[in-house]
Amino acid sequence: MLKLIYKNLLARRGRYCWIFIELCLVALISWTVLDKVVVNTYKKTIPTGYDLDRLVSFQLSQKPHDGESDETENTDIDRRAEIALGHLNRILDRVRSDARVESATFVNDLSPLSGSVNVNSLPSGRENEDGFYFVVQFWPETDFFKTFGITDANTGKIYDETSMSGRDLIISKSVADYLFPGENAVGRFLEENDKKHKPEKLSGIVGVVNDVIYRPDLAITPIVYKTRKTRDIVRNGGITSIQPVIRLKAGVDVSKFIEDFSPVVATEIRSGNIYSHSLQSFKEKNEIMSRDMNNQDFISMSIALFFFVNILLCMVGTFYLQTRKRSEETGVMRTFGASRGFIVREMLGEGFVITTLAWIFGCFLYWLYIKDESLAQLAYSFSDAPSSILRQMTPTWIDDFTIHFSVVSLIIYSIMLTCVLLGIYIPAGKIARINPVDALRDE
Repeated sequence: MLKLIYKNLLARRGRYCWIFIELCLVALISWTVLDKVVVNTYKKTIPTGYDLDRLVSFQLSQKPHDGESDETENTDIDRRAEIALGHLNRILDRVRSDARVESATFVNDLSPLSGSVNVNSLPSGRENEDGFYFVVQFWPETDFFKTFGITDANTGKIYDETSMSGRDLIISKSVADYLFPGENAVGRFLEENDKKHKPEKLSGIVGVVNDVIYRPDLAITPIVYKTRKTRDIVRNGGITSIQPVIRLKAGVDVSKFIEDFSPVVATEIRSGNIYSHSLQSFKEKNEIMSRDMNNQDFISMSIALFFFVNILLCMVGTFYLQTRKRSEETGVMRTFGASRGFIVREMLGEGFVITTLAWIFGCFLYWLYIKDESLAQLAYSFSDAPSSILRQMTPTWIDDFTIHFSVVSLIIYSIMLTCVLLGIYIPAGKIARINPVDALRDE
């Protein structure tokens, strides 16, 4: 059969030459359309690293005191912070009393799915390779890691927060691997690779947790978790910048909980001059923050779908007409004893060979074009240099040129081969069943 396929390709080389060029163009155009779609689709499948589906939060507001003291902030800030902390604890205790709630904490603007971003440089000790990390702030002994469901990088269980001093911190696995590859980061210092840093101001690493995605417009995010002091509750925006976060028990319907608990939040969840409102699920917050990105993905996907529908119809149509014209040849083969299955397999083999050769040549041409540039990457909403470093800190198969190129090429190959074989199989099956006498009537 292989010899017959080779002879048929040579005998129809003029006709197959144009089909070969068409398939090469399909491979080239498919790369420009499909690469970004594959990357964005993969990005949506990356786990957030915390229990997004079980989290809800609500807002806090504060009524002004009558006859508020005119003392300076520095004089009474600690006292006001203690009072505010007492109110927050009473609010959280009221929330935790609900049978559907597993745990609760409170966060500020530097937390997952928040609007603010704090990015600091990360000295690596390697020339021109300093990294970056995002800051997430939390208050000690408030069940922060338990509520978010952030797991220990070593055990895979919910991280059990240890006792922490003022400069102690917890880092994500990507930061640990970047600073201390193959070593245990616990007991080391975040700034120990910075020769200019003062020893008395080093920040000790007391724990390593698995990576999370800080915001949906980012990919896997290197994070350093830093503690806040009680007085920070009333600073930098005050109580209105604080959000209680609730983790529901497994199996609880989030929508039903929000429907039932929203009136409670609006009327009962309050303490002193602090009241609550606007109960919202983290999943809804994530969808709102993803809206612009989803719109862009929808446009890219629509363009890709439109392109591939047209390409599919063109390729199927081309091979359909090409195969239908070969009824006389089929009659000759049937006369010499060829089975119907043999005829179909031989024609499919021709399509397989021409498609494979065109795919290899088309991908090679695209490789020549793209080898000095770069393939589509996971976006970080930063300029090229910081984004490149962040991708080095959180490597995925997308960042490996060889794997990335191979995966997208194989996807393109599977689409092309499916279209070609479909365009051959349908008419080949029909003409293979034709009576040899009818096929050779005009000969």
